[in-house]
Parts: sequence; structure tokens; C-alpha cells
Amino acid sequence: MFDLRLLPVLLILLLAGLPALAAPGVTANAEEALKRSRASEGRVLAEHHLRDQDDRPVALSSFRGKPLVVSMVYTACDHTCPVTTQTVAKAVDKARKALGDDSFQVVTIGFDTVRDTPNALRMYARQQGIDVSDWTFLAGGAEAMEVLAADLGFTWFVTSRGFDHIAQTTVIDKDGRIYRQVYGENFEIPQLVEPLKDLVLGRTAALDSFEAISNRIRFFCTVYDPSADAYRFDYGIFLSIGSGLLAVLTILWWMIRLWRQRRSEA
Repeated sequence: MFDLRLLPVLLILLLAGLPALAAPGVTANAEEALKRSRASEGRVLAEHHLRDQDDRPVALSSFRGKPLVVSMVYTACDHTCPVTTQTVAKAVDKARKALGDDSFQVVTIGFDTVRDTPNALRMYARQQGIDVSDWTFLAGGAEAMEVLAADLGFTWFVTSRGFDHIAQTTVIDKDGRIYRQVYGENFEIPQLVEPLKDLVLGRTAALDSFEAISNRIRFFCTVYDPSADAYRFDYGIFLSIGSGLLAVLTILWWMIRLWRQRRSEA
């Protein structure tokens, strides 16, 4: 049964001219492409060897140990990809302010294996104003890119104007497992930051250390403020806990006082 939650994404893809999406050798309509993308969640990425913007060899597994954000673009794009990159950059800035500068890593991968050379990606990064730590731009050959795209659940289609592709940003956990797919080139900030918050602060981590307890408090108290378009630490939870504790102590004090009064009258 078709998931109605995907309808807005489908409409975006269809309006973008994606009646048929395809990775090399694979054909699919927009709905099938989305299913392929969603099916990748929970998958541990295989080893992939690429080259960075300085033409140095990079194994994708070298990014393990921290959560990783992966964005697929092609550098000749003059519409969707620059918007996606700017949206990711904005979300990354908000996430790092909330979670820490070195709490996760970011990778942008050029999937046009003919024109997306390391030099082209370096120029693309400069054009987009991306000059931050833990953000790497990667290129690869046709075979490597086909395998990587299949692993990520990413689909693209060659057109007369370049490429049409699913607008997808992938969040990967510290062990290389795909945790969440974020769709659209202009997505809302929490769509990317919330899964990163899950991974960095540990929504389900065991409370077996002071750091784990501290992270759990940060998890519940770090909230998105739409009016400021930013994440902030909400002290309201402490006020609520304090108020609740004060109410309990007041009731106990009243009960003890009443009990003593009745004993003295007996």
C-alpha cells in the first residue's frame, strides 16, 4: 500500500520532470525511486573508495565513528543542487551550534562521473561558500558511483539538460548504517537536525555514565524555536521538575503536620 506521507515528495519529483527515474541500467518511476530510497534505511554501507576535492583517495569507511550527512549533487546543476547545498549548509550550521562543532561530519558527492572531478568539486564548494571543518567533497568513477548510489538508495536520470534526480540527503550513524533519508531541496531545518540529535545525544542510549545522563538531559532540553529559526537549550523542563518537586514536598509536609496534630490530640 502506498504511504500517503510520501505524496508531497512525489508531487515535487513529478513536477520536477521525473516521470521516469533511473540509475545506470535501472528504470523506475518516481514512486519506485522513493521506495528504493526508503528501503535503504537500516542498511550498513559497504566499503566505497572515492577521491576528495584535493584528489586524495578516501574510503567512505574512514568517516565512521561519528554521524555522517551525505548529499548527492552534480556540479553543473544551476537549480536544485545549489539550493540543496545551501539548505544543508544552513541545517549543518544550526546543528553544530546545538550539538557541537565536531559532533558529526558532512560529505557532498558529485555523481556526474564525467564532469564532477575533484577540481570541479573544489570550485563548487568555493562557489557555494562552503569552507567549514568536517565537510568533504568527493568524486568517483562510473562503476564506483553506480554501486554507491545503489547502496544509498539514490536514483538519477540523464536528461537533455543534464540530470533529474531524487532530492535526498542521507543521515548515517557512527557505524555506517543509514539512519534517515531527508527529502526535498528546501527542507525544514528540524528534518535534518532531529535525526542528528538522536544520533549525537543518544535517544535510546543506556544511562550508564554521567556523560550519558548529561546527553539525555541535553536531548530533551535542546529544542527548535521557529520564531528564531534556531535550536536553543530550554530551561523550562527544570522549572517544571522544580515545581513538581516543590508541590510533592508541600503535600508531604502538610500530611506530616496533620499526622502530628492528630497524634497530639489523641
